[in-house]
Amino acid sequence: MKKLLFIVFGFFMAGCNANETLVDSLNPEFEKMSFDVVQKKLVLEQDLPNNLNTLVSKWFDEKVKINGFDGDMIFTISDYKEETSLISEGKRIDITLSFNVLIRKPLLSQKKLIQGKVSSFGTLSGDFSLKEFDTVIENTQVDLILRLSRELQSKI
Repeated sequence: MKKLLFIVFGFFMAGCNANETLVDSLNPEFEKMSFDVVQKKLVLEQDLPNNLNTLVSKWFDEKVKINGFDGDMIFTISDYKEETSLISEGKRIDITLSFNVLIRKPLLSQKKLIQGKVSSFGTLSGDFSLKEFDTVIENTQVDLILRLSRELQSKI
């Protein structure tokens, strides 16, 4: 009887562990970039999901540096779109956003505008939980900011 109870308990514990998330969260490492200005400002033209808002703010505050003696930089994010679609035995998330950077140097009478658009997608198929799909969405948002950082770096 004790053996049967032990075996049933073992299967119960294994079943509980099987419900753990199969999708790991990404831990991004963004590259630093610097602009030859005195001030920087982040403008979000629309509400972003909380996770993405936090990612953008953290990236902008910690990785976008300024090192100039004149001018300012306004970094604007706009046209955020997030679309979920069904695929064969799963779901797909597509995320896009547009950005522009306006660099103004009044003492030199200079203005520079950098524009771009980035997109990323994630998929999940088979049996999955809503929490796992939420993790895929968050990972896709992380990838979007990594792509934004690389795109901006290539244009400065």
